[in-house]
Amino acid sequence: MNDALARLAAAAGIEHGYWDGLGTWRGLEDDTAAALLRALGLNPAGNLEYQARELEEGAGAKGLLPPVLIVRAGMDPGASCVVPLSLPQRLCGSALRWTLTLESGATKQGQSLPAPGAGPGSAFERGGEPWLHCGIDLGAPVPPGYHRFALAADGATDGTAAALIVAPARCYIPAALAAGRRCWGLAIQLYSLRSARNWGIGDFTDLAQLAGIAGRAGAAVIGLNPLHARHLARPDEASPYSPSSRLFLDAMYLDVEAIADFAGCADAAASVRDPAFRARLEALRAAPLVDHRGIALLKLPVLETLHRHFRAECANAGDAAAGRARDFAAFRQRQGEPLARFAEFEALRLQLRDGGGVLPGWHEWPPEWRDPLGPALAQFRIDAAERIEFQCYLQWQAELQLDAAAAAARAAGLHLGLYRDVAVGAAHDSAESWGDQDLIAQGISVGAPPDLLSRNGQNWGLPPWNPRALAARAYAPFAALLAANMRGAGALRIDHVMALARLFWIPEGMPGTSGCYVRYPFEELAAIVALESVRNRCLVIGEDLGSVPDGLRERLHDLGFLSYRVLVFERHWHGDGSFKRPADYPAQALAIVATHDMPTIADYWNGTDIARRAALGLFPEPQLREQEAGRRTAERAGILALLGELGLSPPDANDATQVAESLHAAVARTPAMLAVVQLDDLLGETEPANIPGTHREYPNWRRKLSRGIEDIAEDPRLARLAAAMRGAKRS
Repeated sequence: MNDALARLAAAAGIEHGYWDGLGTWRGLEDDTAAALLRALGLNPAGNLEYQARELEEGAGAKGLLPPVLIVRAGMDPGASCVVPLSLPQRLCGSALRWTLTLESGATKQGQSLPAPGAGPGSAFERGGEPWLHCGIDLGAPVPPGYHRFALAADGATDGTAAALIVAPARCYIPAALAAGRRCWGLAIQLYSLRSARNWGIGDFTDLAQLAGIAGRAGAAVIGLNPLHARHLARPDEASPYSPSSRLFLDAMYLDVEAIADFAGCADAAASVRDPAFRARLEALRAAPLVDHRGIALLKLPVLETLHRHFRAECANAGDAAAGRARDFAAFRQRQGEPLARFAEFEALRLQLRDGGGVLPGWHEWPPEWRDPLGPALAQFRIDAAERIEFQCYLQWQAELQLDAAAAAARAAGLHLGLYRDVAVGAAHDSAESWGDQDLIAQGISVGAPPDLLSRNGQNWGLPPWNPRALAARAYAPFAALLAANMRGAGALRIDHVMALARLFWIPEGMPGTSGCYVRYPFEELAAIVALESVRNRCLVIGEDLGSVPDGLRERLHDLGFLSYRVLVFERHWHGDGSFKRPADYPAQALAIVATHDMPTIADYWNGTDIARRAALGLFPEPQLREQEAGRRTAERAGILALLGELGLSPPDANDATQVAESLHAAVARTPAMLAVVQLDDLLGETEPANIPGTHREYPNWRRKLSRGIEDIAEDPRLARLAAAMRGAKRS
């Protein structure tokens, strides 16, 4: 590889290669490096040495301060705040004037003598001048938050102000869990819930009802799939991990009849009573799969009717209507520009869809529609004001219903309440990528390197954030994403938590084998996670499955993240391959038998998932199916050996229901703070929610539970599992 190109790539955070899951070293190729550099906003055809030197000298080379300064508050709340800096050596001998503007708006000023750093790495050269790593002691503690710090010195250049983020040392962990109490809960795919009253898809009212059932069983939490806003113009694109926006909610989870406007809206009531409507509704309820398109066609017209009713009521200026109008206006103001951009995108895309023909992605729209700040959009805001307001109305109602479900969970005794999930990215053709294009690394998708099951690598079809653009904005978009998804939650799962440290980038038009890892500013991002976690009193679980960089799990543990431990993956891989005993699990963890991306326990135990994947063409070489079947036989034997050692052997090893109960009893014996059971596995479902590597070949994110929510409370399997979870002694 060209030495100058390699130097620039390294300075930009592009790793020089990686070991894939097949044991092959794959070095960074010139074409890949050039594509990744362009996506990062650099010029691989320009002066490589100059660009590399600029990056190596740091973002603060043109001024005293970088864009962002991070301070960990530490364990002593009374300790003085010391701001870490790098300064020219000539400025370190006299007091420097500083101004601190707190998040609250309060301002403090002072002068401090820089305290030089210790050790051989404290001095370095920048721009031909000696610099020192040092610190400015502000003489008093600074509360955690997002502040502004400015520095003044004689002879200093411009660029002397920076964002100052003061973060707690660790994420929030409830005192009871930290003291050794263990909690358990249920994990569900919300859309999969059946009930006698929903409209063919699980909704927020179903969630509140399930919370009552779980609370009476002694659970502490209900884990959810990502609730991110879907693509309303393409409702069949329903993967919760490839949404239109991660800041907002999926309006299809609304219980239409629970919206306050429904009770007084005669037109909506008449629509719902219509015999043809009732027939469609009953068909959607009875279907074994969620018909996302059919449900959208059923719900959206009624929701539009409710919005028109709301507008008419507000125009009448009655006291109650005026109060709701003020609440809606306050919601829109609080959500600000991100909601405005989201609503405009969804309204525009629905309008383009209704115009007929194939709906193209926004990258193929006419140029005037691609720019959210362009003149065409200014006119659209005027012409389509009601349609745009409708999208805001949907988000307002979704927030109200999610808040009500969270309150129901707390009232039911779930002391952690709801456990939400945030996806690693949004889709290429999404409100998120359209509304904030400067933040997105254009022409890139994230994924995973080749491994035994994906020999060409995985392309997840999600564009990554540009880490350079994110830093330039003081990580505000990341903080907003966390705050939005911690709303109403006692815990948050960060999907693919390794993305805080690095992501596998694949240039457009290249195979997954040509991708490479790009580093992210882990310490800065982790500090913001801790700050938002403590602010929202929200436990954080880092989904650390897959290729985890050396030392990352240990660092996440130190920072208060819970590890995500899946029993069927917890093995002594560097030893005899046996399954780990409960005592081998860390206490600061969530333990579960399987996940939504895996076969259900019944499917796994019976081996039917292997035949299904073979039929879907996921074993490109015939011998791979036989190899997988051989591994499964060995895994079953290993699991039975583990259960036997624990005294949990199922009476009938061929009965998947008995095996599932024994496996959950084993999870209950781990010291993990959280033990979680998938509702799919409690009910013995035999088909997976999702099969990675498929799209239309399998009905991903559509399979409903086999039993209705009304039956779950009386299911004896719930009682047995709850007793096991409550009564097990932790190892």
